[in-house]
Amino acid sequence: MADNLILSLKTVLPMVILTGVGIFLGKIKLFGEAFYAGADKFVFKVSLPCMIFLQVAGCELSEGTSYFRLTLFIVLAIVGFAALYSGISVAAIKQMRQRGAAVQGMFRSNVAILGTVLMENMFRDGAMKTAALAAYAVVMPFVVLIYNILAVSVLAVFMPGEDENGDANRRFGAKDFGRALLETVKNPLIIAVAAGLPFMFFGIRLPEIADKSLGYLSQCTTGLSLISLGAGFSFKSLAGNIKLAAVITAVKTVFQPAAGVALACLFGFRGAELAVAFIIFGTPAAVSSYIMAKNMKSDHELAGQVMLLTTIFSVFTLFAGSFILRTLGLI
Repeated sequence: MADNLILSLKTVLPMVILTGVGIFLGKIKLFGEAFYAGADKFVFKVSLPCMIFLQVAGCELSEGTSYFRLTLFIVLAIVGFAALYSGISVAAIKQMRQRGAAVQGMFRSNVAILGTVLMENMFRDGAMKTAALAAYAVVMPFVVLIYNILAVSVLAVFMPGEDENGDANRRFGAKDFGRALLETVKNPLIIAVAAGLPFMFFGIRLPEIADKSLGYLSQCTTGLSLISLGAGFSFKSLAGNIKLAAVITAVKTVFQPAAGVALACLFGFRGAELAVAFIIFGTPAAVSSYIMAKNMKSDHELAGQVMLLTTIFSVFTLFAGSFILRTLGLI
């Protein structure tokens, strides 16, 4: 039990610390707002697309033909959660610009950064660990693909736009469909996924120089995102959003992993496969959700607060979830 808690702390605390560094740098005004705005654009248009491209392009499908059923289940579950949250947000959230950030914060997980680390450390047994990592390696590119397609689509649909009367909270209509489609197609993350698919399907390997160069760029993503998030973090704005952020956090860290794992159990998944589902549904909101919300006119403050709160609370929920699953002999 203590080992699981220490592992969770070691995984999550560095992200919290980097966010704290950003808060400190913002308070002492070491850099101007223009620096953080430029950093956000760099992450959104350069380093994050490089990370996603490498993740998709680097997947070897030959490893996991037996994991097709697991992949299909997780992708369909993610789509179902996103649809459910979108419907609820329309009914429960009045401000258009908050809806996209809220929905994204609830269904999208930090599988690329936290998920990989957690999968590597979740099992001590060599055979089980190998099986879990193989399953995760096959499932993750498709999860990254569907996360980014859905996130961009949701943010585009709920992107506020003033009508003739200046109403920025009007409902999404037929005229907005073309705009949402265009925003989805031209999004750098969608382009990165599309560019990586031929490499994944045909087993094409990047030249070493290109792979290393893109790798260096992708490594900038987490640090810059968290520092920029911290620099723009406002406790005053958190006070105004605390109820909504708390509800989103509860859905992301408690409801979604519980519902996702329960559904996985009903479909017969156990052991390494169930662990993959638990990690994908249970990890906190993605770091990139803040950058995407900021660049697509959504409520980036709410997105950042949700990312930070879910990261903190996931220390406890991931520990509790893994402990329960181990106790019940499911993983």
